[in-house]
Order: sequence, then C-alpha cells, then structure tokens
Amino acid sequence: MAIARRLAHMVTATAVVLPLTWGGNTTDSVAHGAPAERPAVVDDAARDVQVRHPEANCSAYRVPVSLAMIGPAHIYGELCTPHGASSAQSAVQLLVPGSTYNHIYYDMPVRAGTYSYVSKAIDAGYSTFNIDRLATGRSSLPPSASYTLDAGVEALDQVVTALRSGAIGDRPFDTVVWVGHSLGSSMAWSAAATHRDVDAFVLTGMSHIGQEHGLDDDPAADVQFEIPATRDPMFRDTVGDPGYFTTNAGMRHFFYYEPNADPAVIAADEAHKDLSTAKDTVIPEAVPSQSLSQSVAVPTLLVVGDRDQYCSVPVCTSESLLQHERPYYSPQARLQAIVVADSGHSVQLHENAVQTNSAILGWLSVAAPPNR
Repeated sequence: MAIARRLAHMVTATAVVLPLTWGGNTTDSVAHGAPAERPAVVDDAARDVQVRHPEANCSAYRVPVSLAMIGPAHIYGELCTPHGASSAQSAVQLLVPGSTYNHIYYDMPVRAGTYSYVSKAIDAGYSTFNIDRLATGRSSLPPSASYTLDAGVEALDQVVTALRSGAIGDRPFDTVVWVGHSLGSSMAWSAAATHRDVDAFVLTGMSHIGQEHGLDDDPAADVQFEIPATRDPMFRDTVGDPGYFTTNAGMRHFFYYEPNADPAVIAADEAHKDLSTAKDTVIPEAVPSQSLSQSVAVPTLLVVGDRDQYCSVPVCTSESLLQHERPYYSPQARLQAIVVADSGHSVQLHENAVQTNSAILGWLSVAAPPNR
C-alpha cells in the first residue's frame, strides 16, 4: 500500500511557515462490568519512571478493566504527581498516544526531558497518567479479531473512573484532561459520544480530513509502510497474532518534518515503536452535523504541525483550521487551535517541542487549571 494512502487512514490526519500561532493476555469473553481488583504497582517500571522524573512522585500501574467481547484486561500507565502537591492540585492529564506509539511518545528519552511532555506538565503543576492504549505496549494484547476501537475507548473510560475515585495512586482527581495524539485524539471523539467524564481535551495530530495531499510522487510512495508484527525483529518473538502490525524499518521519519527534527529522536522513535491493528484505521466518516465530535461539550484545543503530511485545509493556519473544524464541534467545545511551525505529524517531538508544550500548557492553565 502506498505510504500516502496508509498514512491517510492511520492518522486520519491534519495539517500543512508560520510562527507558533493560536486560533498482555485476556480470558474468554465475559459481560462488561466494573473490575473487582485494584490497580497493581509494576515495580521495575515504577523505579524507572521515578529515576526519569526526580521532580515528582512517580509509579507505574496495571489498571484492571473489564470489556465486553474481550473480558478482563489491563491498561498500563505511569502516574506522576508533583512533589509537595497539595490536595488543591487535583488535575491529572490522561496521555493517550497514537497508532504504533506507546507512552514513550509523551516521555521521549532524548536530551534530558527536552522532548518530555510529562516533565513540562509536572513543572506546570499537573499530575500525568501516561498510558499504553489497549493492544499496545505493556497493556493487554487481546486477540486482534476481538479488539475494537470501542473496546479501547471503554477501557480508557474505566481508567478515568479509577483516576477520579483515587484507585490509582490513592489520590482522587477532580479534573481529568484527555491529551491525545493522532488515533488517541480520534478516540476522544468516541469517548465524548459515549461518556461524559472528561473536563477538557487537547487533540494533537488530528482533524476531520477534508482532502488528501498525496505523496504519490514521493520516491518511496510504494514502499510498504506497515508490516505484520510477526515479520519485525522487534516483535516476532513476542507477538504471534498475524493481526498485529507495526511500521516497516526506516518509516518513522515520515512522522517528522526532518529539517526541524533531531535524528536522535527519530532513532529513539524507531527503537520504541509499537503495534497497530486493522481496527485502528476504522474511523467513521460523517458530515459535520453527524460527526462523533459533536458530542464534545468541554473546552477543546487542536494542535497540528504546519508540515503534517495531511491538512484539512489547503494552507494550515490557526484561523483556517478553526474555520474548517468548527462545524464538526458543538459550541460548548469553545474550540481553539495552535498550528506549529516547521512540524510534522508527531508535533510534540520536533526541535520546537518546548515551545509547543508551553503553548498547550498555557491554554490548559485557563481551560483546566491544575489547582481547584
């Protein structure tokens, strides 16, 4: 499959030079129900995340979930809370990565936190719960034939409930912000349509695509972008299900505008790449009035790179992006947008990541502040 066409489905994507501008294993199928067990600490991972973030109290958890058609499963996540956080600091950001990414997207181990959104959010006073989506990373890997995006969304709704109740880390959170990238952003639309338990959304690398900007003239356009994970040396010894996929060797650079990307980041991205399934590309298309995103009724920020391989408008500025996207959202979303200069699809992993993350956190400080 041509790279252009595969990226169109994989990211259902955004954006096109401007300064930064505003505008696991499962059991047999069981009926859905609230999980009876409490989240379990993952000791080795807990030590690793604490070393990475000495400025916070951090741990790692397996959060049990119960899903129709899949049964008991778990979501892996790393919870970090700023040192000395008072009970008034009751906001947590749920970080939801995109297809073939895991929690490393928000905590890339290059140049001591430069590319870590987790670090910047902690510095701004927020707690973070940085997860691997269902069917990726340290979370459960159900049979690909049983996995659906709806199951992934339902699992995250149960995670939000656990965050609010204090089941994760023995600290209840009053405010939950969903920060998504790519597929993690489109899943937010489904979450808003089926659950009303998030206080704000930050949706990066995602819009309602209006047209394809083809890459068919690219010399690599006929290279197979994704391959079965069973054929990749990173996964073939651990993933036996032929329904799981990953990006082919050397393909991660397509997520970047390379003149503004650190080669060490692209190499780390390749080293930490993760899985996808065919279900990850099934995102219903609808006219604006019938879009799932019409259910979003809380403050929402869109963040895209102006060099993203697909943009919903011919020239991507904050104003043009908002003009295109507003019909897909309710007035209650109070939609705002940031278009990041010289950035591709993985918008928080470019050389201007510090400025991008600061802009996101500046918006959040008003829309969903870290303190009550």
